[in-house]
Amino acid sequence: MKFVKCFVLTAALVGGFSSAVQAYGMGDTSPRAMSLGQSYTALARGPEATFWNPANLALRGSPKFAWQIVDLGLTLVAENNSFSVQTYNDNFTEKDHFISADDKTDLLNDIEGDGLKMNVDLDPYLSALVPINGGVAFPLPKDIRSAISLGFKAGFEGQVPKDMFELMLFGNEFDKQYDIAKWDGSGWGLFSFNWAFAKAIMPKQFKKYLSEFTVGGTLKVIGGGYAEVLRSDGGFITRVEGAELDAYVLAQSGIGSGFGLDLGAAGVTKNGKTTVSVALLNFLDTMSWSTEARQDSVFASADDLRGTRMLDVEDFEDVLDNGNVDSDTTDTDFHLKLGEESFSRSLPAILRIGAAHKVMPRLTVVGNYDQAFSDGFGISSTPRLSGGAEYRLVPWFPTRIGLTVGGRSSGSSVGLAFGPFNFPHGRIQLFDLALVTRGGFFPGIAKGTAISINFFKLEIR
Repeated sequence: MKFVKCFVLTAALVGGFSSAVQAYGMGDTSPRAMSLGQSYTALARGPEATFWNPANLALRGSPKFAWQIVDLGLTLVAENNSFSVQTYNDNFTEKDHFISADDKTDLLNDIEGDGLKMNVDLDPYLSALVPINGGVAFPLPKDIRSAISLGFKAGFEGQVPKDMFELMLFGNEFDKQYDIAKWDGSGWGLFSFNWAFAKAIMPKQFKKYLSEFTVGGTLKVIGGGYAEVLRSDGGFITRVEGAELDAYVLAQSGIGSGFGLDLGAAGVTKNGKTTVSVALLNFLDTMSWSTEARQDSVFASADDLRGTRMLDVEDFEDVLDNGNVDSDTTDTDFHLKLGEESFSRSLPAILRIGAAHKVMPRLTVVGNYDQAFSDGFGISSTPRLSGGAEYRLVPWFPTRIGLTVGGRSSGSSVGLAFGPFNFPHGRIQLFDLALVTRGGFFPGIAKGTAISINFFKLEIR
């Protein structure tokens, strides 16, 4: 039970230390965006527009020139589908509290589906004149607005089989099969070079309703590493004469590169108070994982596994009956390389529709609809609705709130910032913070949270 206690606490804290993760893409987890529930498609301007909607670059509110020279921050997102801090407090905080069979059953029933799912995303905001998850916006001839940015995204998502928790809570029963090898998951680290272009146009049919209309696109070069579990199965069954174990995992990994295209359009109403922004991200993205690509199998087998066999053994492999594949050696095989074939896994395409309305000079309300068309890289294909509001008590002190429904899980968010403070040809942001709950609207019952923080930002304009 001490191990169970630690595992539940770890899962709850993994959900409590910090975008699945919802439909997050590369470079779109800035503190302002996160604190507004990711309802940021219509607000993104300057270099960050390359990650949301390239058409926003040509809106009048977007700077003609903006260079993010210094940008120091971090976004960490983590969640699970089963346990919260309240789960831990209800079962493990009282001294000498006895965990009854009903309590154990409740803990097991908290695990949804086939097992405990965990997701973690990491988006750093670093700067060395050319910032990661940032960049530079500049004008081009013929009234074309452009921006170049670099993006980075790392993370993993995985599933621990439910039978593992049944074993920890109730122990093993004789003649019962425990499927402890049904693991699943993937991990990635991706870099992107993004070059966006946008132009303001005004179709005749829009003149009556809009004061601005823009279109844009982003060309992307993407590279990085990726690994995933293809298939896993097996487990063990305990009999009087000894336990039988047969489990395996098939996985593949590789380093790859690819190209992509984002498309977008944006418009502003006649009174200038409402902006509508529509983007199709990762459109026509293609990724080939061909460098150091490989497929591997990890397996374990035993026909008569007993506690006495674990005595006086130097290595755990001596307990198992794996044998060896290579007849020239006597080493036990636990791992077998199956092939070196390249494979394809691309970032899911995402449709984003956003709106921002200035209710009064100091209050702006926003909304977003996100629809990814496949799962992967921490992105869920479940539709997602979000909304938020930003109120500036004074121009340099914005406070924000947001709500999210759908996606990988629902949640709420709050945030505040100090800045920006403008000076000739530039501005400084001293601090920007967002706190987000995942899988619940309140911290205690949430099954995950996110923190996005920016310590300092210097931008030349």
